[in-house]
Amino acid sequence: MIGFELSPGFAAAPLQPLAAYFAKGQGQFIALAQAPQGGLTIWSETGTGFAAAMRLDANDAGNRFSWRETLIAELRNIYPVAALTLSGSWAQMQSSGSGLQGSYTGNRAVSTSSQTPTATVTVDRAVPYDLWVYFTGRTSGGYCRVTIDGAQDLVNEIADPAGLGFKAFSTYSVTDLNRRQAVKVASGLTGSHVVTLSNGGAASPGGTALMLEAVGISGALNDPRILPPSWVPATAYAMGDEVQHGGVFYTARANGTSGATAPTHTGGIASDGALDWRADNRPTYPKFVAVDYASEREYAAELAVAGNSTTLGGQTHGNESLISRSILVDGVAWTPAQGANGLTLGSAIAITENTTWQRAEGGDIGECQLLRLITPGETCHEVTLNGTGATADFAWLYAGMAPIVHWDGESKSLVFEQVHPAGETPVNLNDFSGVNPANIDFADVSRVGISGNFGANSITYGVEAGAMAVAGNVLNSFDTILRPNLDAGTASGGLDWMAKAYVNAGAFSFGAGDVLGFFNRHVLRVTKDDP
Repeated sequence: MIGFELSPGFAAAPLQPLAAYFAKGQGQFIALAQAPQGGLTIWSETGTGFAAAMRLDANDAGNRFSWRETLIAELRNIYPVAALTLSGSWAQMQSSGSGLQGSYTGNRAVSTSSQTPTATVTVDRAVPYDLWVYFTGRTSGGYCRVTIDGAQDLVNEIADPAGLGFKAFSTYSVTDLNRRQAVKVASGLTGSHVVTLSNGGAASPGGTALMLEAVGISGALNDPRILPPSWVPATAYAMGDEVQHGGVFYTARANGTSGATAPTHTGGIASDGALDWRADNRPTYPKFVAVDYASEREYAAELAVAGNSTTLGGQTHGNESLISRSILVDGVAWTPAQGANGLTLGSAIAITENTTWQRAEGGDIGECQLLRLITPGETCHEVTLNGTGATADFAWLYAGMAPIVHWDGESKSLVFEQVHPAGETPVNLNDFSGVNPANIDFADVSRVGISGNFGANSITYGVEAGAMAVAGNVLNSFDTILRPNLDAGTASGGLDWMAKAYVNAGAFSFGAGDVLGFFNRHVLRVTKDDP
């Protein structure tokens, strides 16, 4: 028997409260890309095949970035209509909509009511993958027949739905033109395979219409087809082809050849000198669900000097002046990538911003440094402030914040359902539906777990804040405030306000020579629950 002995005085590290909410997923990569108006989009894998896209706004170039939105997506390599080989008669579909819900301004669709035409594409990935077909649901939708390598042995996720003699799925929808629907048709594939789609005949309920949008396979941030390619000059494009440039996504409005100058408009339709493009702030794929909306997750504060009040914090509240900024990916200074799909891939991002905190009436409060550290599934902010001005009385300092979306306004999907402050009874958000409740205070709580769903998958979100180990730090205690307001976060998709959890440093005084230091940490994980 082999044994061992612990050293005298050894004690195992105590398990942190809500540890399950702070366990990182199996993501391997982060990526950095441009966003409109000088902002950034940070992609962070939150689990195998899932990623969060976090938008840092920079509408006011003289201020620091503000983390304003987080979207969750299941990463898939997309083969749009342009990648399909079409035989027989297909009608191309495109509308003049916004590019979001219910339009065809992204990857265009093709439609047929005949069983003769086929759409074929070769998919390929070195590691095992699943296969989906994207379609537009129709009230007259028929069956879609799927073969892989000319047979149906590998089509293992669908069956013969109605004694057809072959495997197929229905594209019927109660709502007509129900866009971006997806059905998994195969799993466990490896390597290269030829996928062929055709009309499988009339469905009941439904009809004979078949409207296809794309084929997708499992993906990760290091795969080439998870986002549209970059715009290229003097290149032939077909109506509906989707590209990106400068953090904006563009869709070709006609067949033609691109011009010499990349599009730069952020909305509507404009030309690159030869071809018209519709602009959008999101790509058609992947399909996103929002888990928060505009706020200041880094920090925000309200203070007063001689009775004059100031609210400050990033792009939302202002009263910060940017001194300097550095952006590193894996320790190397970042330059925007316009090749491939616009992403700079890595394992860690570090963004350092130095600002001056200022009073609304004029005069400085102190010099601040904000360090962002982003690794797969985790974002940390470290903040230090050195006082240089008159003594300020802080009414509150939100050292950590998590906006909590109960219903996603675009997809109308139910997202977060429960909030669990450390050491307290969990709060179920449904209990506050239809009411405007008072804030709920949790004394001496600085660690919060949030849980919900992304489709058939589980989401956990841990947020915590605390004091940094800096000499003379004026901060020493934190409370949590939960605002479970759901009046504008319902299945109808309102976005006016949402629930929020704040970790608050409370009231204190701060002046010249004082030091303030705190951190906040956000851990987001998606776990695949479906088989």
